[in-house]
Amino acid sequence: MSDSKIRFAELAANGTQATILQAVRDVSPISRTGIVSLTGQPHAAVSRSIATLLDTGLVTESALTDTRGPRRKRGIKLNPQFGYCLAVEYRTSVIEGVVVNTAYETVLSETHQVHFTDATEEEITKMIINFLKELKDEVPESLGRCLGVAVVDPGAIDTAAGMTIMATSFKHWANVRIVEIIENHLHLPVILLNTSTAKIRAIDRLELRNAYKNVAYIEYGDGIGCGLKLEGNYIQGCNNVAGELGHIRVTDEPVLCRCGGYGCLEAVAALHVLAEKAMAVIADDMNMSNQAEIDGIKILEAAAKGDRLATYLVDQAFDYLGRAVATLVNIVNPEVVVFDNKISVAGEEAYNVLLRSLRKYTFHPSFKSLDLRISRTGSYLGALGGAASVMDRCLEY
Repeated sequence: MSDSKIRFAELAANGTQATILQAVRDVSPISRTGIVSLTGQPHAAVSRSIATLLDTGLVTESALTDTRGPRRKRGIKLNPQFGYCLAVEYRTSVIEGVVVNTAYETVLSETHQVHFTDATEEEITKMIINFLKELKDEVPESLGRCLGVAVVDPGAIDTAAGMTIMATSFKHWANVRIVEIIENHLHLPVILLNTSTAKIRAIDRLELRNAYKNVAYIEYGDGIGCGLKLEGNYIQGCNNVAGELGHIRVTDEPVLCRCGGYGCLEAVAALHVLAEKAMAVIADDMNMSNQAEIDGIKILEAAAKGDRLATYLVDQAFDYLGRAVATLVNIVNPEVVVFDNKISVAGEEAYNVLLRSLRKYTFHPSFKSLDLRISRTGSYLGALGGAASVMDRCLEY
């Protein structure tokens, strides 16, 4: 957390309210009896706190909406019109932003195409700020006040200083005090997260519904990373660079990575590498040979259609990815591994290659108990995780 003087709102007045609000967030709608059962709080304390939260408008109550148990009960929900937050994730070619209300529902989403690889620090910050201002201007007044902003950065960050450290895919993006810059322009509290941390939060909150204590999310794109939740805690590491799965060494071949190392997973299996390899060896009979530009997603799509070169490249990349994920599983023993939605683009056969590699290199007891799945969310995942982080911060005490 940065040393900013702009603070996030504390919506809970005490620890009991915070516990209740988090229970309502995770299981909604939920009755007073359900809250007592879930939290262990005394029934009288729950009733008093719910009455206060209803008076402030932070929660709502509707008849017969909690359907758990033998009969329907009055259900408590977070009020979607109490407030909202903004969140933005930026990568080399795109900015994605969302507006999420206090019920964790997505109200608005926007995407802008950009070219950040060679852009200057000033150009990047200006585009991010203008994007956030435009997004905020679209929010209807009925949603209440803006509670804060999340910024999701693709590289290494310093959360204490609110600063980006570096991003291997951006040439001019280092030591940028992005939190201070945005707070000065928007006059709102800002939280800074890296991509892997934001995405594991989105997966955990929106897809898994906080049902597991040990989760790994595998991000796959022009970069490769992983988000980790272990024993209920999101792992960032002492320098906020935990989860750099893409920089595990997977080959003895002297392949130079953008990080300066050799043989990294990212250097042999990332999307941009698939495109570069295809361009280098493209065959006349390849389905994509008449296209002006080839990117990694097109390689995945061609593999799903059975193109021989694309299939070869994707199978090789997914075999490397399986080895790296196996190393991760062997070390941290998660209950669930969730793969980036882009993995599904390559088709079932390619996914099976990944699973075979993972099975081959994983310690058998760890693999036997492992739940493997592909994320259902294709877009806005990082921004959604950032928004969830803002809302979670506001529900703490």
